[in-house]
Amino acid sequence: MAGNGGEMALAMQTLEMDEKSGITSGTTKKGTGKKAGRRPTRKSGAALLRKLADRQVALNSKKLTDVLTRKALAGDLASTRMLVGLAERKEAEPKPEKKWRGLSLAQELAMEPEWVGPPEEIPENWDRE
Repeated sequence: MAGNGGEMALAMQTLEMDEKSGITSGTTKKGTGKKAGRRPTRKSGAALLRKLADRQVALNSKKLTDVLTRKALAGDLASTRMLVGLAERKEAEPKPEKKWRGLSLAQELAMEPEWVGPPEEIPENWDRE
């Protein structure tokens, strides 16, 4: 075992699993012996680090909240703020509903054919109302 408690080994194991999961097909090409399908997409180091960190937080969330709670109860203000902040954080807002994609009323009226009948009679007191 390494001097760091095997932390790097765990991260490398997770990384290897991600690369393998990016291949979509387990079939082989005829005569080549190589796996067919899409190649795994390359990610930046920071994106991969965020993904692995998110996975570790998800796996250890109970332990993390227990540690934060213990420290908060012992009087650690930073742990208290973090714990309360996480508890109060709002859920992600749902995506807004898609708008109706038809023509607007103004567009529908503009598409109507022009009136070609006799002119309308306008009353003399039309502007006094």
